[in-house]
Amino acid sequence: MKRRKALVLSMVALLFGAAALALFLWFRSSERSLALLRLLPPQADLYGMADFAALQTNPGVRQFLSDPPALSVEEDYKRFVEATGFRYQDDLRQLALAKLGSNWVGAARVRWDQPRIIRYLESREAAKSQEQGQTVFSVGQVRPFRLVLLERDLAVFTIGEDATLIQQALQKYSGATSDSGATELDLSQEWKRLPLGSALWLVGRMDRLLNQDEWQPQVGPFSIGNQLLRGSKTLTVSVQSRLTRLEFEVQDRCQDAAAAERIARTVQSLLALLRALPPNESNPMQSKLPALIKDISVDQVEDSVRLHWQWDAETLRNMK
Repeated sequence: MKRRKALVLSMVALLFGAAALALFLWFRSSERSLALLRLLPPQADLYGMADFAALQTNPGVRQFLSDPPALSVEEDYKRFVEATGFRYQDDLRQLALAKLGSNWVGAARVRWDQPRIIRYLESREAAKSQEQGQTVFSVGQVRPFRLVLLERDLAVFTIGEDATLIQQALQKYSGATSDSGATELDLSQEWKRLPLGSALWLVGRMDRLLNQDEWQPQVGPFSIGNQLLRGSKTLTVSVQSRLTRLEFEVQDRCQDAAAAERIARTVQSLLALLRALPPNESNPMQSKLPALIKDISVDQVEDSVRLHWQWDAETLRNMK
C-alpha cells in the first residue's frame, strides 16, 4: 500500500514538475516575443509573430521547413546558405513583423555566424551607413532591404522605401522612445485575446488593409473582393503547434452584429464552394484544398466571426 501511495505521489510530483516547466518556458517565450514587438512601430496595419522552435514541435511542420522545403528554393537563398551556413528552419528562432502601407519592419532572434553574414553582405556589395552607432547594411534600390545586426542573436530589418523606419527601430532599441508594437497591442487588448501558447499569430487592421490596392485576399481560385469584407475591423489568426496536430483559430471583430452575420454567411458560402471543387491535375494544391478545409467550423458570436479547425494525421493522409 505504501509503495502504491509513493508511486502515486511520484506521478503527481512529475506532472506538477512538467506543468511548471511548461509554464516557465511559455513565460520565457512570451517575454522574448514582447522584446521583439518593442522594436516594431505603433499604428501598423498588420502585426505578426512566429516562434519557429515552437512551430517545429510538430513533425509535419518540421518536414515542411526542412531542406529543401516543399516549395521551390531560389538560387539566391542557396548561395546565401553556402556562404553563411544559415538555415532558416534551424537558425531563425523567432520573427516579429509589422506592415505599414507598402513597408515592412521586422525583428528576429537568430542563431548565426555574424562574421560570415557580414562577409556575405559585403560580397553582395551592400551599401553601409551609420545610424546611432550601428552599421546599417542596405541591398536593393527600388525596395531596399536594410539590416542591422544588433546583438549576437538579434537583428532588425526593413523592406521598402521609408528609410526612417530603421532609424525608429534603433531608437526603440536604445530606449529613446517607448511607443511600439508591444504597447499598441497591449492598449488594444489584442495581445490578451490570443490563445496561450500560440506559435504563430497575426493581428490585422482590416479597415486599413482593405483600403490598400495591393492587398487582395485569395482563397484557392477565388479572390475575395473588399466589399465582401466591409464592416470587418480587426482580424486575428493564431496557430498552436502540438506534437500530433496544428490548431487554428481565426477571429474577425466587426463594426456590428449585422456585419458579422453577413461575413459569416459569406465565409460559409465560400467554404461550400471550395469543398465542391473538382480535382485539378494541373494544380495539385487545389485538389488537396477540400481535405484541408473539411472540418472548419464557422460561428458568429455577437459582433465577431470565429473559425476553428485543426490538421492532424488524418488530414495529412487525406492530402496524399
